[in-house]
Amino acid sequence: MKKTISLGLGQKWKAARPGKAGEVREIITLGAGGVGFRVEGQTLTPAHVSETAFRVWITETEARLTRNAIPSAQLSPGLELGRRIRLLREMIGLSQQQLAEKVGISRSAVAFWETGRSGHVGKHLGSLAQVLGVEPEVLLTGMAYKAIQETLTPDENTMLTLYRQLDPLIKLQAQKWIERRVRSKQPEPHTKERSKSA
Repeated sequence: MKKTISLGLGQKWKAARPGKAGEVREIITLGAGGVGFRVEGQTLTPAHVSETAFRVWITETEARLTRNAIPSAQLSPGLELGRRIRLLREMIGLSQQQLAEKVGISRSAVAFWETGRSGHVGKHLGSLAQVLGVEPEVLLTGMAYKAIQETLTPDENTMLTLYRQLDPLIKLQAQKWIERRVRSKQPEPHTKERSKSA
């Protein structure tokens, strides 16, 4: 029986398989089918992958959950904003004092925001985002939207066009079907029979 992997904001996963053993990934953002995470010990910009790709990494590295998700009761818009400010500040290697000086506010204001009390963060959002190296939308929503040029094969383009026409429930079923095929790397049993009779 296969176990479903549930992803949650704030989870930490630690890889166990040799080659990646010890790598810890913390989920920072989650939504719209994507996962934003940072690798513990690295101060780089968070990586973004699909939920499917993150689950594949968990399976392939035999990663174990070392910290569970933050309960939804503890998530508030102010707390979420505070977590993003703290994570981004730490990723660029600034102390609260250094961030405060660059934005032109007091250190206690930064501490205030990072603990979920948003105060007057709105009027400093632009300069705060600029110092942290992100768009203001990233601070507010945790999601970055960027137009990227993708090169698709004709088959991929057809699949994507068809997928976008599906109802949300059918999209979810299609994703799960594809995930099962990728994990098992075997064709559906009835697919073999059809190809023999064709």
